[in-house]
Amino acid sequence: MKKITQLAFFLLVALLLSCGGESYPLASNDGGISGTGNGGSKSSLSGSAYKGPFIQDGEVNVLKIEGDTSSLIANSQIQDNLGDFLLEVEPGLLSVNATGRFYDETEATYSEESVTLKALVNKAPEQQANIFVNTLTLLSHDLAVELINQGNSYEQATADAQSRVKTILAAVTGDIPTNQPFIKMNIINSPGTTPEDNAYSLYISSLFTEAVNERSIEEPYTMTTLLNALRADVINNDPIDDATLLSLQEANGRLDAASIQQNLEAVLIGETIAPVGNVIEAVSPGLIPPSNLTTFTDTANLTVAQRFCFDMSADCSDPGHKAEIIVAQGYSYELQIDDNADFSSPIVDLTGWQRNFYNIEHASLGSGIRYFRVRKSHDDGQLSTWTQTDFIVP
Repeated sequence: MKKITQLAFFLLVALLLSCGGESYPLASNDGGISGTGNGGSKSSLSGSAYKGPFIQDGEVNVLKIEGDTSSLIANSQIQDNLGDFLLEVEPGLLSVNATGRFYDETEATYSEESVTLKALVNKAPEQQANIFVNTLTLLSHDLAVELINQGNSYEQATADAQSRVKTILAAVTGDIPTNQPFIKMNIINSPGTTPEDNAYSLYISSLFTEAVNERSIEEPYTMTTLLNALRADVINNDPIDDATLLSLQEANGRLDAASIQQNLEAVLIGETIAPVGNVIEAVSPGLIPPSNLTTFTDTANLTVAQRFCFDMSADCSDPGHKAEIIVAQGYSYELQIDDNADFSSPIVDLTGWQRNFYNIEHASLGSGIRYFRVRKSHDDGQLSTWTQTDFIVP
């Protein structure tokens, strides 16, 4: 009888285990995203993607980076027209790629173009993470991966990559202080973010959009074209090319902070938009070109020379200009003279010029029509737009 009782007991336990009954198995992270492994150490990765907010049904792919290789470990979609996404991912060095159309904060329209933005995150095991995928995280992404593969820590690599991005963009922005990593910069003042950093991020987003919208009127030009050009500059540590720099400088002058705020408030209902107007106001003065550029052929000496004056009220033909010659403080001048109107082969190409006056003998310039231009180069890296004139060398 005792053996029968024991057998019945074991049969009951087996039945409960096979059917589930009211038993409670140990918790696990299995499931998650289909096809990405058993999920044993997965945890959530949430965030938002924007170049302007990405719109619903955009795609989010997460790749695990190991040395020179990467593999897809999770994928999902943008959940709404606010750019939000949520995935379950494994720990490690991850590249979060968001692809889709976006809301244009400068014109209050949705883009026809689909773009891909990336962000690099070092995901800790069992720890939730929230990041923002934006234009700045894209520009710093590839260099950061390269620096990590060279033996740098994630923290050092991302800091160095972000520093280079800001240095290159300083040709337009100058030195705009920021404190948070790019993946912590939103376009709204959400909890845990810094309004000043968010404003810088929103400014860059709006600046890029405005530049692309205007340039595409004259030639085939897309957001992807602009972003790829700037990514290459970051990787190669090159300055922004002249055409791109000019389009960004001119775009700044067309940005309207009030319109950007109103447009975003219409889609980010109830949110506080980052104070982009503060950045526009900080950037704009440094982009103004030298004023009142005049030139004069000086024949008073034995040699004929061309005289140039700028940033002074007196005309260069007026001897009174001499009283207005100054030594620049906080900036210097860049000067170019060329026999081509596009300045493709300068005869004179000076940087670090400290005075608002320049004089050159005609003998060094050949003869014919010549072109002169000058701009300010500020100590923080910002470059003004050029101002130029032409003159005749007999």
